[in-house]
Order: sequence, then structure tokens, then C-alpha cells
Amino acid sequence: MKKITLLVLSIIALASAALAQTSVNATEFTSNPDRFKGMTISIDGVNLHPNTTVPGITISGPAVVSRGAGSAPSGNNLVAKCNTPRGYKAIDVDFPSNPTFSKCFYMLESQYNNLPHAQDVIKAQITFKGEEKFGYIITLFKLK
Repeated sequence: MKKITLLVLSIIALASAALAQTSVNATEFTSNPDRFKGMTISIDGVNLHPNTTVPGITISGPAVVSRGAGSAPSGNNLVAKCNTPRGYKAIDVDFPSNPTFSKCFYMLESQYNNLPHAQDVIKAQITFKGEEKFGYIITLFKLK
């Protein structure tokens, strides 16, 4: 009986450790977001802009598009639309360590409505999960 109890407790401890959130430096996340794909991470010192609309994000630098013989490549940046899931609101998240980092962040409408909208910039610690392709869901925020 002791061995079974010890085995069950060991499995629970390992599962808890695997699903735990990680506290990450903002510079580390913005330099390589794919490294944290699907992980729940927490970043301190970000700026939330609840009054700024999020029309889209820049995917990459100048895109080269070939349309056939004789056409010139396009020098425009590709802009992807943030497809906000139902029941969520898109929010502009600014990382002071990398102001050019622009990805889609979403939070529940109830969380979004609890933000102090009288302020244009809100300094916060956020906990989120997601990936670069689909966006990041903010699960928890703590105002500073």
C-alpha cells in the first residue's frame, strides 16, 4: 500500500511540475517566442494599452512576392489580422525592452472590462499561453 501511495504522489508531483508556469524575462521572450510555444509563462513590467485598437501585426520585414516574369518584387510588410476568439478582446501589449515586438494578445471580455480604461498605459505583470501563429491568451494580469 505504501508503494502505491508513493507512486501516485510521485506521478502527481511530476505532472504538477510539468504544467507549472514559468517566469520569463521580457527580452528572452521577445527574442525567441517560439521557444515558449504552448507554455504558460509570466512576464513582469509590460505595458497594456486598453484604449488602443489592434488592427493587425507585422509578420516580417520586406516581403518579396513574385507574380511572374517581368514584375518587380513588393517592398511592403505583410500584415496579419488578429482573429479574436469569441468572448475575448484583443489588447495591445507593449514590451519596453523591445518596442517593435508586435503579436496578437487576447483576454477575456470580463477581464478586459475590469481594466482601468481611464489610463492610456497600464503597467502590469501578465501570465499567458499560446503561440506566435494564433496569438497569446492572457489568463491572469496583475496591475503594478
